[in-house]
Amino acid sequence: MAVRIGDTLPEGAQLVDGTADDVGACVAVWLSAVEARDGHPAVAGTTERCLAKFERPRVAFVVARTAGSELAGFGLVTAPGGGAATDPPGAAYLALLAVAPAAARHGIGGAILDALVAGSAAAGHDELVLHVLTDNTAAVGLYTSRGWRAYGDGHAHPLTGAASQTYVLSQR
Repeated sequence: MAVRIGDTLPEGAQLVDGTADDVGACVAVWLSAVEARDGHPAVAGTTERCLAKFERPRVAFVVARTAGSELAGFGLVTAPGGGAATDPPGAAYLALLAVAPAAARHGIGGAILDALVAGSAAAGHDELVLHVLTDNTAAVGLYTSRGWRAYGDGHAHPLTGAASQTYVLSQR
């Protein structure tokens, strides 16, 4: 069953379209999720890099809010060309997807991902691309469980140098 804007998710969260007013909270969730994943605060430049992604033309921007209106997670897909030079031409870029650590492991990330894919398809984008740290096994497992496949050679993360991999999803 497809997840749609307005659906109620696990933990009582609800998916809604993101707005400019959500960007600050999204960056805070991103930073807390990175710290939870890595075991230390995000490296210098992470905030600026995250904010810059919100400046690109948007294809889909989804947030999950708890019953108390707290941001439980979010995802952002930007227009083609926002990722790496080696990305498939014409593929919309899944630039950011994060769940607040307190809301993690309850299906919210998967619901956000499904809504982003559906929103991208509705906007005319049948191919998406993303970049993920290879040791982020939870994220890699989520993506591959939904049909994403590794694309090209691995590469170093531009800020940390950590091993990363590009994944694509084709809905053709």
